[in-house]
Amino acid sequence: MAASKRDYEFVTFAALWGLKPSTEKAGQLAGTTGTTEQAMSIRTNIRTLSYLLKPVPYALEKPVVLQFPVIDICNSRCQMCRIWENKKSADIAPEELRQGLKNPLFSEVRSVGLNGGEPTLRADLPEIARVLFETLPKLEFISLITNGYKYKDVIARAAAVGEIAHDHGGALDLMVSLDGAGEVHDRVRGKPGNFERARHVTDFAQESPLVDVVRIGCTIIKENVAGLADLLEYCIGQDLYVKYRLGVPHKRLYTRDLKEPYALEAAERFHIAEFLEGLISHYETNPNQVHFYRSLIGQLVHGAPRRAGCDWQHRAATINSRGELMYCAVESDVLGKIQDGDAEEAYFGGKDHLRDIVENRCADCHHDYVGLPDKAEYTRQVAGKALERTGLRDVAFAGYRHSGLRTVRWQRAFNHQRDRLTALGAKARTPRAAGAPFRVTICGWYGTETLGDKAIIGGVANALTSSLGPTDVTLVSLNPYVSEITKAQMPDLMSDWKILDAERGQAALGGADLLVLGGGPIMAIHDLAVIEALFAAAQRLSIPRIIAGSGVGPLGDAYLDASITRILSMADRRIYRDAASRAAAAKLGVDTTHDAVTEDPAFAWLRAQQPTPTPQGTGRTLLLGLRDFPHAEYARHLDEVTALAARDRYEEAVISGLRTLIARHDDLTIRPLPMCTNHFGGDDRWFYRRLFRGHAELQDRMDTSLLGPECAPCDYLEAFQNADAAIAMRFHALVFALGLRVPTAAIDYTLGRGKVKALAESSGVPHQDLVELTPEFLADTATALLTGGLPAGHPPEARFHAAIAAAVDDVIPRETAGAPA
Repeated sequence: MAASKRDYEFVTFAALWGLKPSTEKAGQLAGTTGTTEQAMSIRTNIRTLSYLLKPVPYALEKPVVLQFPVIDICNSRCQMCRIWENKKSADIAPEELRQGLKNPLFSEVRSVGLNGGEPTLRADLPEIARVLFETLPKLEFISLITNGYKYKDVIARAAAVGEIAHDHGGALDLMVSLDGAGEVHDRVRGKPGNFERARHVTDFAQESPLVDVVRIGCTIIKENVAGLADLLEYCIGQDLYVKYRLGVPHKRLYTRDLKEPYALEAAERFHIAEFLEGLISHYETNPNQVHFYRSLIGQLVHGAPRRAGCDWQHRAATINSRGELMYCAVESDVLGKIQDGDAEEAYFGGKDHLRDIVENRCADCHHDYVGLPDKAEYTRQVAGKALERTGLRDVAFAGYRHSGLRTVRWQRAFNHQRDRLTALGAKARTPRAAGAPFRVTICGWYGTETLGDKAIIGGVANALTSSLGPTDVTLVSLNPYVSEITKAQMPDLMSDWKILDAERGQAALGGADLLVLGGGPIMAIHDLAVIEALFAAAQRLSIPRIIAGSGVGPLGDAYLDASITRILSMADRRIYRDAASRAAAAKLGVDTTHDAVTEDPAFAWLRAQQPTPTPQGTGRTLLLGLRDFPHAEYARHLDEVTALAARDRYEEAVISGLRTLIARHDDLTIRPLPMCTNHFGGDDRWFYRRLFRGHAELQDRMDTSLLGPECAPCDYLEAFQNADAAIAMRFHALVFALGLRVPTAAIDYTLGRGKVKALAESSGVPHQDLVELTPEFLADTATALLTGGLPAGHPPEARFHAAIAAAVDDVIPRETAGAPA
């Protein structure tokens, strides 16, 4: 049986760091015998410490990794590659390779990656593998990448390479290229049937004792952006580990001038980044791969320089099919031919060329090369591994959490951020020009927008415009790249808005006539520092401050609760989204005598929309607005074991209840809708995929069309209106259902302590506490909703616009709106 995903972690560490975690694993994968665990530990520690002590950038050393594209032709027609346009390949012969690899330069090579083109098109590939093991004294394994198209030949040659590797005490890592599930892969690869052919290869690799590790490699381009999660689900279902990489213009692949496959739009980059965030949270466990994904996210959404390590900067090399030596295949010039000259002299003699690449090209490189991370990350990883090996990791972390040191550290960080931002504030207000629009700065949890947040901002903006006339809006965003996507999705509302990060928003506050906290919960999280700094600066500048339709809570650590109290106290007018929030503010010591209570601002936006239902045929649709149980925020009174048990019972009840429903209703379609599609609030798409994974009977009755790339609010709005009934767990799923008069039932994840129960009770919506949830409640209530046995709940009375108008009148005389300041 091939090695598991956990085995791949060893291969990665062995190749990149020279690490061997245990004698047993080393014996399994690298064929080592007679080496004591103590000796391996000493070798590992010495190698690790040497890099921790070396200055950065690291000095050029002999390569430990070789990339070896053995052929320059291919039998695929991939969109992101032009090798297939070549008809001939002048390949280095095995004996020429043998001669070249005898050079001392290659004496430290531990792994070789064989790729192409399609490497298995070389009939002499097994002989190439034999030469590698016979001439490279420290070679431990070969990685072979294949498209799997001519699967019978691929299987035969992979088996032969694996047998040679094992004969020499080495291992074979086989990566099969899959760029999507089914037809998506075939479109990317330009060959119908490629996906099914590749499956023969993965089936062989998973069963063959000659293949030690099997992996899937997915290259992301414009064609397959929407199908990344579908491929992941396929791989999880087949017990295949998948690694994602971004397609990039590539010198070796003849695509330096190719633009279209890589021309990603902002929304596509956002989707890729959020997918990678999900991989980090829910799938990937290898620290180097996680670090690479983090680096790629920064490059995609922030334009940040590359942070991921790269062995090709100091201890790796490339040999192409002609035997030409290079540093990396993406940017390097040819240094010489290994079969003709002195490879060591060429490699070390080209330092200036490598330095030019590192200094001028690496920061913008998205290629999936990996290597030693930066010193801080490397130190963290090494320390974590050391604690794990000694068994002290859990003890150390538990001690840190329970000692109070974590709270002290977090409080210090919170105070530092708040004070730093406060110091950036303008020293004076900037007068508004005569006849200019009224200038409003809106803050809140923007930059982490859920669908509910988008509706909130719509309700707040519309209410302000109704009171003030035309407005010039600045949105202070915690993550502007997220808010820019929202802006593009809601052009009728936000086309002229300025979106600024916390620092720039604070510095620009002097140009505001009004500061508004635009809805959402005022809850005990660290981003309160941004809001408190804005309110403090606005108070100092005598800029009016309104809290517009917010909740209060959940509360948390004392220093965060104190920040909530200060924010509430600094507001000139406070409008709460429900009575419970006003009561919570009063408990914090805020004088709420004249504070208003209205509906959530999202209701105001929903009332202004006119969605057009789409004919859905004769069947019925049950919409799901569920989420993972956020027990850390909303069930702090439960210990973790109890909370996780409650989560498991809730999920089991959902599955069981839905099974009963589809058995009762042959015409029922279940449609999961993600209210949150970013990792900041817990991306619901990942929750749904995990929840329904392995439940084929439910998947057959499910419409998963909303679980791909994020849709515009109007699309989700239409999905609600096209539903016959809904099960809502997220608060704003309940708001949308009520606002659009969709019959709904609610699952109260606030456990009777917050917004879901309060809204459900006041609106006549059947509901059940998450801890007490039963399959019978779900099935019976949904059946009644679908068949008309229960009416739709009634939305709360429309009060928000009037409350905003009154607040604006109180803090800004009506006659000044739209007039010179």
